[in-house]
Amino acid sequence: MSEVPAEKKRNIVIVGHHGAGKTSLIEAFLYNTGVIERRGLIEEGNTFADFLDEERDKRITLMSKIIQCTHKGTDFTFIDTPGYSDFIGDILGAIRVADGALLVVNAESGVEVETEKIWGYLEKYKVPRVVVINRMDKERADYAAALESLEKELGAKLVPVRFPAAEQAEFKSVVDVLSGKVQCFNAKGTVEREENLPEGLKDQYEEYHERLMDAAVETDEALMERYLEGATIPKEDIWNGLQTAAMTGGAIPVFCTAATSSIGIACVLEGLANFLPNPLQRGEITLTKGDQTKTLGISVEGPGLGLVFRSLIDPFVGKMCFLKVFSGTISSDTELYDLSKEGKHERISHLLNVNARNHNNIAHARAGDIVALTKVDILETGDTVSSESGEWLIPPTEYPPRGFHLAVKGHSKVEEDKIAATIPKLIAGDPTLAFERNHETRESILSGMGDLQLNLVAQRVRKAANLEVLLKEPKVAYRETITVQGEGSYRHKKQSGGRGQFGEVHIRVSPLERGKQFEFEDSIFGGAIPGKFVPSVEKGIREAMERGVVAGFPFVDVHVELFDGKYHDVDSSDMAFKIAGSMAFQQVARERCKPVLLEPIMNVTVFVPETMMGDVMGDLNGRRGRVMGMESAHGKQTIRAQVPLAEMYSYAIDLRSITRGRGTYIMEFSHYEQVPGELAEKIIAQAEKAKEQVEG
Repeated sequence: MSEVPAEKKRNIVIVGHHGAGKTSLIEAFLYNTGVIERRGLIEEGNTFADFLDEERDKRITLMSKIIQCTHKGTDFTFIDTPGYSDFIGDILGAIRVADGALLVVNAESGVEVETEKIWGYLEKYKVPRVVVINRMDKERADYAAALESLEKELGAKLVPVRFPAAEQAEFKSVVDVLSGKVQCFNAKGTVEREENLPEGLKDQYEEYHERLMDAAVETDEALMERYLEGATIPKEDIWNGLQTAAMTGGAIPVFCTAATSSIGIACVLEGLANFLPNPLQRGEITLTKGDQTKTLGISVEGPGLGLVFRSLIDPFVGKMCFLKVFSGTISSDTELYDLSKEGKHERISHLLNVNARNHNNIAHARAGDIVALTKVDILETGDTVSSESGEWLIPPTEYPPRGFHLAVKGHSKVEEDKIAATIPKLIAGDPTLAFERNHETRESILSGMGDLQLNLVAQRVRKAANLEVLLKEPKVAYRETITVQGEGSYRHKKQSGGRGQFGEVHIRVSPLERGKQFEFEDSIFGGAIPGKFVPSVEKGIREAMERGVVAGFPFVDVHVELFDGKYHDVDSSDMAFKIAGSMAFQQVARERCKPVLLEPIMNVTVFVPETMMGDVMGDLNGRRGRVMGMESAHGKQTIRAQVPLAEMYSYAIDLRSITRGRGTYIMEFSHYEQVPGELAEKIIAQAEKAKEQVEG
C-alpha cells in the first residue's frame, strides 16, 4: 500500500450478477496498470483474483478478494465479490466498507436477478456507483437494450459517458460522450488514438451528450445558468458536476467495455477516479451506544477506528481479519481494543497489505485503508476496533436470515465426530453460516444462504480433513399430543428374592392449550402415596413424554393429574414409582386419549415480482400452505403464508426456479398443528421401520 494521501485513494466494491465479467474486468485493470504482464483467462483457471482451487475448478468467484492497482496517481483498492447471493455475507461486508461501487452488467442480458438484489443493498447503504456494460464484443450484445433495462428495472437515472462505436464482433472502440471523439485502444486498454465521429452515430451522441450535460449542471445553479446561456463549460466543471451527481445518487455514469480484449478499460479507470469519492468524501459514519446514535467525521486525525468486515481461517497464516480503517491510524505492535467485546484487547503483531493472495507487512493503516490482521484471537466479523478504549460502535452489517438447511452425515459415528469438529473452524467468521446440533432429531444441521454455499463447505471439509461429507434433507422435529381426556392406572410389582419393587399410580391425562407444554397436578389425599414418592412419579411421566408413545417424538401440551395409588412399606421406592408413572402415562395416552402427531408450522414471507405471484401462490398451496395476506408495492408482491416446515426444506431451490431467481423469502417458527391423517400414518410407519433397523 503506497503512502499516498487519502484524497488519492479509491475503495471500490465490484458487484454484479454471475457471468457479467467481473473477474475478467479486474484482470484487464491489472494488465492495464502493469500489475500483471499477461491477462489470465477464467476458462484456463489462471486469473489473478480467483486463486482458490475451488474457484479454478468451478470457474466462478466464491469469496471476496482485495485487489490493488494504481492508475495515473490514483491508488485503487477493489473488492471483488461473488456473483451469487449464496455468498451474500461477502457481498454485504464489502459494500459496507466501500466508498464507491462498480456495478458490472452483461451486455447480452441487461439487468439480471443478482443485479436487482445488489442494487437494493447499494441503495440501502447509500453507496455511490458507476455502471459498466461489459461483454460488448459478444454475439448478442446490445448496449441500448442493457441501458433500457437498467433504467426500467432499477429506476435509475443513467448517464452514458462512453457508448460503443459498434457492437458485437465489430466492438473495437468507444465514443467519448463529452468530446464526441471515437477512442481506439491498444492491447492494454489504453487510448491509442482518437478519430472523428461517424455521421451514423451523431444522433445517438447528441442524445447522450445532452443527458450528460443536464446531469452535470443540475448539481450547481451557477453552472446551470452558464449552460443555459450557451457558455462553454470546462471539462473539469462537468466532471465535478457528474461526481456530485454520482455521489448523491442523482445520476449514474455508464461506461462500456469488452474486458477480455481490454477495450474501454482506461476510460473506466479514469471514470472511477473522477466520479467516485475518496474515503474522506464519504462524509460521516454513524456510531451507536445502546439506543443512542451519533456521527463521526471520517478523518486521518484522532484515534484509529475501524470495522472488521470479514474474517476467515487461512490454511497458511491462520485466522485473518479484514479491516477498514474509517478514522485515525492503527499501527502494528500496539494494543487494539475490540469495542464490541467490552474490555477485550490484544496486541497487533501483524498488519498486512493484501493484494489477492499476496501480502506484505506494513507499519500503519490510516483512514481509508483496507488491511488484514493476523494472529488475532478475539476479533470477529462485525466487530468495531479502536486504538483506544471506548463504548461507541460502528453498527455491524445486517444479514438476511439463513434460509437453507441440510443435515450433515458421515459414514460412521467416528467420522461424524471429526466432521463436527472440522466444520466450525472452516465457517468461523462467516455470519451467514451456522452449524449446530439438533438434539431432538439427533442431527447436526448446517445452515446458510443456499445449496452452493453449503456444498462448498462440504467440499472444504473433504479437502481439509479427508472426510466424505453427506448432506441430506433434515428430519422434522415432530411432536405428539392427545385429543381427548383419559384415565387409568398401572401397578409396578417385581419380586425376585430379597426386597421387591412396588408402586401403583392412578392418573388422569387431559389435553392442554397448544403451546402450554406440560402441567402436573398432585391430587393425592389420605396418604395413598407418600409425598416423597410423588416427584418420582412426575419424573417417570416426563421421561415417557420425551420418548413419545406414537412414533418416538416428544409429547407436549398435556395435563397429568395423579389422583390415587398404592404403596408398600418395604418394597416401595423412588425407582418403583418412577417406572409406574412412566408406564401409566404410556398406557393411558396410547389407549385412551387418541394421540396424534403435531408438525411445526412456519410463518413464511415471500417477495416476488407481481407477474410471478400466481405461480408462487400455486406452489405454496401445493405445500399445504395457507396464504394469510398480500401486499403490493413498486411492482413487487409480498405474500405472507403459513406452511408446514416439512414442505419447506427444498423451497429455496424451488422458489429460485419458479421465479428465475427473482424471488426471496424469510421464514420463522409460528406454532405446531396436527398432521393430516394419511401423512401421519406414513410418518409413523417410517419411524417404526427406523426403530426396527436400529434394534436389528
